[in-house]
Amino acid sequence: MILEQFFNYYFHSIDEDTLKQYRELLPNATDLAGAYAELFSRNDEDAIAFLLNFHDLTARLCQEKPEQAILFNVHDNVCFPFFMEYIWKAISNEERKKIQEASGSQDIKEITTRLQDDLALRNWFRQEIGSSLGQEDLFTLNEIIALQNFSSGGEYSFLKFVYPQVQKMQGRVLDAGCGAGFASLVMSQYLMVHSIDACKTRLERAMALSSMMKRGEKEIFPRVIKLIEEELGIMRIHCEFPSTEDLLAGKSQEVQFTEGSIDNLPYQEGYFDIINCLDVLEHTYSPEAIVKEFARVLKIGGRVFVTAPTRYGEVEQRIWESVDGTIFPAMLHMHHFDPQSLTGMFERNGFKEVEIVPFYFLSWEEFLEIAEKSPARELAEELKAQPFEQVALQLFAVYEKQ
Repeated sequence: MILEQFFNYYFHSIDEDTLKQYRELLPNATDLAGAYAELFSRNDEDAIAFLLNFHDLTARLCQEKPEQAILFNVHDNVCFPFFMEYIWKAISNEERKKIQEASGSQDIKEITTRLQDDLALRNWFRQEIGSSLGQEDLFTLNEIIALQNFSSGGEYSFLKFVYPQVQKMQGRVLDAGCGAGFASLVMSQYLMVHSIDACKTRLERAMALSSMMKRGEKEIFPRVIKLIEEELGIMRIHCEFPSTEDLLAGKSQEVQFTEGSIDNLPYQEGYFDIINCLDVLEHTYSPEAIVKEFARVLKIGGRVFVTAPTRYGEVEQRIWESVDGTIFPAMLHMHHFDPQSLTGMFERNGFKEVEIVPFYFLSWEEFLEIAEKSPARELAEELKAQPFEQVALQLFAVYEKQ
């Protein structure tokens, strides 16, 4: 539903040249918004072929005409008014009154314009309103955020830390927050994989890729792997990908996909041997509730692979939010951890630490430059009091159920 609403808005808001490029992807569509929304809800080969062309186009627009591209959380982009209209309907009357008083306007269109023009007002909105969105609102908005990239963000962590280990394992694995399903597909060569995600758009994508891999589809599937590799390259991330030949070798098992939230898992107690949860916990409302669910569905001796951002990463996030006037912080990182707090959360729920590895480093000089600008003054000063040669922004950890 929200995808069709979004495409209706978007296609009526972009300039003629940009609209023409989108029309060329579906030249026979009479209802362009409906056709786009329908393709994103499918999990067949034709839909994936379309998505590849779509993401090629959106990537070009991000480089050449970023104000016309599909972007989230960017105030000078054509999509910004759509998100403000959505939030305006989702928040309480009390919150609307606070916005009206802060902006000096009663009209949401005028409020949106003032937010676009006023950095201080956007920062006020983030702190007072943006952080109050509910989990269901975030799940809904994620359907649109998933239009920005084909990949999900956790591919690098998976390939660097988890892939070498799962090749030696057996049994059932839960890919918790599977996104577009890349890790699920790779793990299916070695394990029985169950994958769950709350974002229907990404889940449909994952199901289509799984089906293509099982059939050994050799035309479109390699293009998908190449696109994911290229997207990670844009983020300056370099890692060793499994070859397409390996992924299409016909050895993989069927992946079971489920749409749902990982704080309420639809599996029986002790069902899994392994849980893979990368680049997920920081985006959730209650990581502790999720870890409790992991403990329920995991066997004794089973292991959880997890990544999470550090408190140094929080300083970095806060400064860039303030510099850019980010409206929706909850779609970034809602939680940050140090090794003690991450391990403590798992230990409270019956796990022991196997290993914890910091990664994604800044030099101390780079961190100080960010910390000097950070509005999170108390946290920045606390962290600056304990200097390191390098500062890790991410943690990879393995925990075992006792």
